[in-house]
Amino acid sequence: MSTNPNTIPPTCDVVIIGGGPAGSSAATLLARDGIHVVLFDKVKHPRPAVGESIIPHFWPYADRLGVADKIVQDGFLPKAGGIVVWEGKIQQIRFTTFDPKTRGGLHVERDRFDQLLLQHSAENGAAIYEEVAVRSVDFSNPHRPCVIYDDRRGAASRAGHIACRYVIDASGPHALLASQFNARKLVKGDDRYLGLWGYYKDSRYVGFDRKVHNADSVRAVKPVTFVTSYEHGWAWHIILRDSTSVGLVMNTDAVKGKGRKGQEQYFRETCERRLPYLRDLLKSATFIEDSMFFRPDYSYYSETVCGDGFFCVGDAAAFVDPIFSQGVVAALFNASIAHWAIKATLKNERRKAFYQDVFQRKLLGFYGFARLMAFGDFGGEGIDPELVKAIVRSQPRHELELSLSAATTNLRSENIRRIAREAGLLDEYGEDFAQNKAELLTDLNW
Repeated sequence: MSTNPNTIPPTCDVVIIGGGPAGSSAATLLARDGIHVVLFDKVKHPRPAVGESIIPHFWPYADRLGVADKIVQDGFLPKAGGIVVWEGKIQQIRFTTFDPKTRGGLHVERDRFDQLLLQHSAENGAAIYEEVAVRSVDFSNPHRPCVIYDDRRGAASRAGHIACRYVIDASGPHALLASQFNARKLVKGDDRYLGLWGYYKDSRYVGFDRKVHNADSVRAVKPVTFVTSYEHGWAWHIILRDSTSVGLVMNTDAVKGKGRKGQEQYFRETCERRLPYLRDLLKSATFIEDSMFFRPDYSYYSETVCGDGFFCVGDAAAFVDPIFSQGVVAALFNASIAHWAIKATLKNERRKAFYQDVFQRKLLGFYGFARLMAFGDFGGEGIDPELVKAIVRSQPRHELELSLSAATTNLRSENIRRIAREAGLLDEYGEDFAQNKAELLTDLNW
């Protein structure tokens, strides 16, 4: 997908590390403003990626990028909401409850989704170079960072470097700059979590009508994302066009000392035999061999997300338990404020400290809000409650009500009304605001 497959320029305005949603959307926004952008990705797209459920909050960003029509035309499955079974309590979220005009969420194959966004960046003028791995960034001249890379295109790897004015680290969980600065911090606590996920053929799925359907009905009856808890963590079930993504987020002790075969055995036994509801959905499904993936270290954040010559976005800045599918939205949000900060700084270098401060406050506020939703964590490590309140106040009411209602489904929401009250939203919207609008179900029609 390189715009010039043979020559990487010696200089540019902005180098972006990573071609996921954060990197590609930042590239699109910057290139459209006439800023010379070079984006490196160490692999060639399409490539595997987890995170196939996307909430409706992403549509305004897609509109701004000019990519919404392409996403619709690609035919990803529409997602009508979610059903959560948490410690035996069953609740359903319908997106139309909060916004009757919503375009809903999506179940996407992330390899195809990410490739589509990256192609859109190239079409908007960004120079995309795949199979080019960034090794480090030299900030000895903070006004002219130098990105050192290995060009792995072709039979032999070739070392190179490119000077720029700004670097955007969108390298995902690799978190290149946070690692280089020794700023990547795991959230402290007694528990450490990891993710295991794999893919099945011919799985049944849960529709928005609360009934179970065969895979061939997925275009006729919209699916929901299905989530259930168990003693070590939680599981997801997300039907896609040609397969179904099933995953576990669990305490590391559950698979401690197990190799890949042991992890796969644990994964399959848990999903196919041990978990109520999930095992029923997978009863007639076939596991796709060699489709299991592994990701450690849920959750983390970087103590340094921006500075002279750089900005960190998406998972390169922070990562939270993905239970409410906020990852893509966080990536697009981070990219949009990085674009704003760089564009503003290029016009007025004297105010760069102010623009960096705004970027940092907004990014950390969004991270804190995601932590609040996932864990009910209002003032924990790496979180400034005032920044979270600012993010809460900035959201459209229907989006915020959806987020807060979703947070109640995993029984971790004791701080939700507190932050709504302290942010002044109960006074503005009334006492019914931030009430749980998820529907409580007595059973599922299996």
